[in-house]
Amino acid sequence: MNRKKSNKWSNSRINAFLTCAKLYKFKYIEKGNKEEFVSISIIVGSVFHSILELMYKDFYLKGILPLNEIKESFEFEWNKKLDLESKKNKEIVYYEDIDDPEVYKKYAWDCINRYYEKFYITGVETSFESCKTEEIVEPEITDSDGNVIKFRGFIDRYDLKDDVLTIIDYKTSRQAPNNIYLEKTFKQLYLYALGMKKQERFKDVKAINVKLIYPFPGKIINKLVTKDDLSDAENHYLESINLIKNEKKFFQTPNYNCKSCGFRKICPEFSSIYRLKESPDDLDIKDAANLADQLVVLKKKAKDIDKEIEEIKKKFIDNKKFFLKDDEEGRYVIPGAETDSEVVVNIEKVPKVPDSQDSMRQIMIDELKEKGFWEEIATLNAISVNPKLKKKAYSKELMNILDMYCYDEEESSRVTLRKAKKIDTKKKSLKLSLDNGPKTQVYSEETTTFKGHKKVKDYGE
Repeated sequence: MNRKKSNKWSNSRINAFLTCAKLYKFKYIEKGNKEEFVSISIIVGSVFHSILELMYKDFYLKGILPLNEIKESFEFEWNKKLDLESKKNKEIVYYEDIDDPEVYKKYAWDCINRYYEKFYITGVETSFESCKTEEIVEPEITDSDGNVIKFRGFIDRYDLKDDVLTIIDYKTSRQAPNNIYLEKTFKQLYLYALGMKKQERFKDVKAINVKLIYPFPGKIINKLVTKDDLSDAENHYLESINLIKNEKKFFQTPNYNCKSCGFRKICPEFSSIYRLKESPDDLDIKDAANLADQLVVLKKKAKDIDKEIEEIKKKFIDNKKFFLKDDEEGRYVIPGAETDSEVVVNIEKVPKVPDSQDSMRQIMIDELKEKGFWEEIATLNAISVNPKLKKKAYSKELMNILDMYCYDEEESSRVTLRKAKKIDTKKKSLKLSLDNGPKTQVYSEETTTFKGHKKVKDYGE
C-alpha cells in the first residue's frame, strides 16, 4: 500500500520526537529537507509487509498461496524497493559491517518463509472468520480543554472471530522484546483500538485483542485490551503532544538511531563530518578540524598530568606518619622548595555516605525528602557533608536518619594547594621583656620547619 503523508498526528510522528527532537523538526516542521539515507532494516520490513499483505488479500477467494508464488512476488518486491530508493538517490545504511544486500535479502526471505511454515499453512494465523490488511484507522482523543486531537494510522492486519477483534502488528526484529519494552510496543495498537472500537461496524465486538508477531524467532505475543490500557494510551499520546507543543529548542539526541537517520547530512551532530569529507579544501572546516586534533592532544597530555598529580598526592598521604607521628588524623602543611606555594593535607576519619554506585543512596535520598530533611542537607557532597557528620552538626532527627545509612568511619583525605604564608627568615632577635617580669619567649634565628613555623627558645632577663 502507498501510504500518503497526513497532517494528523501518528504514532510514528510522536516516536520521532521522543527519539530525537531535531529529527522531528527536520521531518515535520521545516519544509524541503531531504532524507538522504535509508536503513536496510526499513527495506526488509517494507518488503515483508508487502508480501504478508499479498498473502492475506482476498484470502477467502484465493486461500493459502503456494510458496513458489510467494517467492516470485518476493523477488519482484525486493528489486522494486531497491530501485525505488535508488531513484530517490538515497544511500542505504547497513549494520554490523555487513554491506552486502544479499545478506539482508536472505534475512527478509527467512522471515517470510518462517511465517509461512509456522503460522500460515498450519492455520495458526488463518483460523479467523474475516480479516483485512493495511487498514486505515483514524482515532480521536479529547484533551482536558475539550479539544479533539486527530490521529491517523495503518493496521498491518485485523481479524474477527467469535465477536473478538484482534489487531495485529508484524515485527521483523531478530528477537522479541522483554516485558520492560512490551507495553511501549503495545501503545501503538492501543491507539488503533481506540479508533476501531468507536466505529459502527465493530459495535457488536465484545473484546479487543492485540497481537505482535515476530516471524524470525517464531514468537507471537497476545494481550487482551483493558480500559486501563486505553486510558494509559490516551494519557501517553496527550502528554507527548504537549511536550512537542512546548518544545522550543529541538536539540538533537545522539543515540543508536543516528546511523540510519535520513537527515544526518544536515544535522549539527554529523554535518561537519560530511562537509570535511566532501570539501577537504574548505579552510573554515579544515581549521576547525585541526583545532579538534590539537584539543585531543592536549586532553591526552592533561590526562597524563592528572595521573601524575594523583600519584604525588598519594605519596603525601601514604607518608602521613612522617608528619603526623602517631596520630591517625590531622592536618599538615608542606612548603614548596622553589615555589611560592604550600601543599595542605587533611586526613580524618568520617562516616561514609553511600555513593552514587550504592543502591542504598537513592533509598536514603527518598527518605530524606519524604521526611522533609532534603533542604537541610541540600546535597550529599562529601566535602560539605563530612565535616558536619563528624561534628554531628545536623539536627538530631537528621543525624538519626543518616546514621542508619552511613557506613563505619573510613579515612577521608584531601590534598590542596595554597599560596605560601609569608614568614621573614632574616636574622634578627626580637626580645619581649618586662622589668622584673617572668621569662619571655623570643623567636630564634633558626630556619623554618616543614610546617613553616619558627622554633622557640626561652631567654631569661
